[in-house]
Amino acid sequence: MTIHHIGIDSSFKVLQVVILTHSTVLLKFKPEVTPEQRQSVKDSIRALPSQIPAIQSIVAGDTLFNHLGHGYDEGVIFLFENVAKLDEYRPHKAHTDYQASSAPYIEDKLIFDIESA
Repeated sequence: MTIHHIGIDSSFKVLQVVILTHSTVLLKFKPEVTPEQRQSVKDSIRALPSQIPAIQSIVAGDTLFNHLGHGYDEGVIFLFENVAKLDEYRPHKAHTDYQASSAPYIEDKLIFDIESA
């Protein structure tokens, strides 16, 4: 977590700005994927924080219909303390195992990483 201290002098309060790293992943399942296979992929995603200490938290869920959604079915937002933790997550065995096991079911994926204060 990056913390920036901002202050002018002792008469002002110090403001802490926390910079966090978010990795958003959108998944589009292949049309032939069964509900059970979809659930298996979702369960695997939700298990990642217990296997990879670099993940601070996740939010995951099915899409709500949006005509601009480009057909993506599932979205996951991973929260990391900083970019170094994201870089630690990427090659982690649990992550690469998840990628390999879910690949047969995924038609397309979009990954978008940002830092935010």
